[in-house]
Amino acid sequence: MLFNRDNPHWYFSEARELSSEERSEITDKYNELTRKMLTTDFRDIDEQFYGIKPSGDLTEEETASKRKKMLIGAVAGIIIFAGLIIALILKQLLIFGYAACAIFLVVGISVMVTGKGDRIESTSRAGLNRIIGLFMALASLMIILLIIFRGRFSSGEFFILLFVIVFGLSGLGLLIVTVIKAFSGKLIYKDEIAATCAGYVRYVSRDQSSNGYNRVHTFIHTSPLFKYSYEGTQYEAVYDEFPVKADSDIEPGQTVTIKIDPRHPENIKSPVTTHPVAIGFSIFMGLAFIGVAVGLGIYTAGGYAAGTKVDTKWNPLVEKINGNNPDLVDITDDYMTENYIDKQFPGKEWYYERGVVTGKEQVEGGTAIELSDDSFMRILYTDNTAPEPGTELLIFYVINEENLQYGIRYKNSVSTADPNKFEYVGTHGAYVMTPAEPTK
Repeated sequence: MLFNRDNPHWYFSEARELSSEERSEITDKYNELTRKMLTTDFRDIDEQFYGIKPSGDLTEEETASKRKKMLIGAVAGIIIFAGLIIALILKQLLIFGYAACAIFLVVGISVMVTGKGDRIESTSRAGLNRIIGLFMALASLMIILLIIFRGRFSSGEFFILLFVIVFGLSGLGLLIVTVIKAFSGKLIYKDEIAATCAGYVRYVSRDQSSNGYNRVHTFIHTSPLFKYSYEGTQYEAVYDEFPVKADSDIEPGQTVTIKIDPRHPENIKSPVTTHPVAIGFSIFMGLAFIGVAVGLGIYTAGGYAAGTKVDTKWNPLVEKINGNNPDLVDITDDYMTENYIDKQFPGKEWYYERGVVTGKEQVEGGTAIELSDDSFMRILYTDNTAPEPGTELLIFYVINEENLQYGIRYKNSVSTADPNKFEYVGTHGAYVMTPAEPTK
């Protein structure tokens, strides 16, 4: 990767080994740079924080127009992000799912087409980025299709298939990218040339761990600055990926053989791309992800997840905003249709009401209860769970067309629920009888 002297993240030095004072100095400069980011106009962030100069071909009007578009894009991004959070808080999971997948789909297609990843990155990584973008787009598209056809699965099957898509495509993408990086010396960096070490370039990265102390670990990455000539052109470049080492293994002025990408001679193969530990761990994780996806897929295909219900506990404040009681179990339309209506009255329309028990009688086969609304047929309980008179019930029922002509006993209960334990959160309402047309 070409050495960008304007990049404030990169620190050039002629010292192969750093003293503790020099390490502290580099870390302090990094800290100051990150603090500066908080007060930097985001329109100039590429120039001030990444050392990327604006195009000299743009006029002042074009530059102003570009900044205006960036401002509009930033505001739109904030609105979309806020909308997603609000949708999630208001428990509109479908809206959240569609919007999130649409965003990842657009990002994946953009990365797949342009090959652009980080702001400061070698052009030789464009192919790998395109593969990553492809799998991002595929995962987003498949999840959108899964949401669209969610009615064909129980809630448990839906969430399991969601994990199948995410784990399966993530594992496959990770394996492909790892293999390409492992064989990058033959696939990407094909030419070997002699280069001279003219100094060292370093940058700082951080990783935060939560091991009980919430410690932040600081790492210094180092690459020799190589000078070389390729097909008559002079280059001054660093590794495409810096090794995580503060001190370099190459002496100042030493001439070494490096491998470059002949399509982009400024890009140099880094030793970290073929490190056995990195490759082995990535392959293990990729295979593990695929294994989880295959296992979950077989479990779902075998019908073992059919009818599984997934209950989601929400913050009580969110439940209050939605008007729901967090202490009650939700009964959804999908759950009622799949577990009761489709099994007892497949394809039939169903309705919901509240009713009050007015009578209780022992009959052959169990206990029958009478409801205050005489349009309901008596409900038979074959065990000892029949509610007492005065009890309110949630009633889910279908219509007995044969009894409609009599105006009574035409509502046939499919299931009942205790309103002190359950809450209906669907959209079905009571049956409204259509008035008969007057005879002529």
